[in-house]
Amino acid sequence: METKQQRALISGIKRDPELTEAFAMPTLAWPTIAILLISFAGFGLSTYAYLMGLLSPLITVPLSSFFVFWSFTPLHEAVHRNLSTINWLNDAIGTFSAQLFIPGFTTALYRYLHVTHHARAGQDNDPDLKFTHKNLLYCWANGAFLDLRWSWFYFTEWSERPKGERVRFMVSLTLYSAMLVVAFTSAYAVEFVLAFLLPMLFGRVITVHLFATIQHRQGHEQRVDPIGATSVQDVHSKWWHHLFMLGQSQHLIHHLYPGVPWYKYDPIWRAVKAKTTPEMLRPSGYFVRNLNH
Repeated sequence: METKQQRALISGIKRDPELTEAFAMPTLAWPTIAILLISFAGFGLSTYAYLMGLLSPLITVPLSSFFVFWSFTPLHEAVHRNLSTINWLNDAIGTFSAQLFIPGFTTALYRYLHVTHHARAGQDNDPDLKFTHKNLLYCWANGAFLDLRWSWFYFTEWSERPKGERVRFMVSLTLYSAMLVVAFTSAYAVEFVLAFLLPMLFGRVITVHLFATIQHRQGHEQRVDPIGATSVQDVHSKWWHHLFMLGQSQHLIHHLYPGVPWYKYDPIWRAVKAKTTPEMLRPSGYFVRNLNH
């Protein structure tokens, strides 16, 4: 299907009166707030149990990594203003959520990076391009150190960014760097690495893998092929896939309709599936990627 026809189909689904509720934005997205609270409570309890000698690092690190992964969703939703219709509250919650993922980061800074990804998905100047390489280890390494990857990208666009934003970026980078220096030079460096740093790095790897690596391919541009440029894993809408990935097994819906909260993807996905042919969709596994489709 040609690009123009795809865009017409996408617009038609959004106008479907039966999907009015799915496209409606609540004053406060309570399911996302619940994910935020679970993420921070879970991370806190896991850390406390390790520090008290109740949990081995072999359990704490993967457990806390999962909560770091889940904590990304409130930030991601805030970037698209899907957390609240009250802008300052939306951004404040998103910034708070970011602190497990990239300490010192803000909703506003990530908004520029992520909205740019949406505009350039699949292109050579996509800020998330390094996460979609054919080599999984390369993707994961870039994911673990995505703070360096995104900082490098930001510096390549430095001259085009507003002065105020550049100042905020440098403040954020300075705070983050200072935290690392203080932590590594303290008497609790080992505890910091096991309870915070490793979960943060592994949580990023999980996030990048599920949000980018299995979703996008270099050379598949969203501006050319809006429906085929993003993969789908949840072809049969298994509810537990949807819950574990917080909707990203239907990541295609997010790229078609970024203003829809993650927990409202399912009815829209069913509408898209009903109006497209199997050839238009690009299914992918959770670990084994379809690199040839």
